[in-house]
Amino acid sequence: MRYAVLGIGTGTGIVVRTIAAELTSLGHEVVIGTRSPQATLARAEPDAKGNPPFAS
Repeated sequence: MRYAVLGIGTGTGIVVRTIAAELTSLGHEVVIGTRSPQATLARAEPDAKGNPPFAS
């Protein structure tokens, strides 16, 4: 199945990244959207749950 997960805050935070990672691990196709692509891509470290940064 295909899903789109949208981040509506500043950047795409831990909730969006965790949901997307779980859906992907279940074999779904996931696209992530954000209002702040620069802030999202600027993150260089994994989040608190260990999800990798988008720019990696």
